[in-house]
Amino acid sequence: MQYLIVVGIIAAFIGLYIGAMYLNEKVAIPESCKEAYLEAQSCETCSTKSGRAACNFKDALEFMKEVKL
Repeated sequence: MQYLIVVGIIAAFIGLYIGAMYLNEKVAIPESCKEAYLEAQSCETCSTKSGRAACNFKDALEFMKEVKL
């Protein structure tokens, strides 16, 4: 009986995760973020074999923090 409860809890977490992913796909990207989103989708520097990202991801995050809506 204990195993059934554990399996049920794990299945519930998996179901919540899948549900959240499904609902997240339906949300439209805000107009103010579309350019950054499209740029991030085409970024290929993180797949470099050096093991570290060669892009300016930290700089982009700092810029986004400065530009508040």
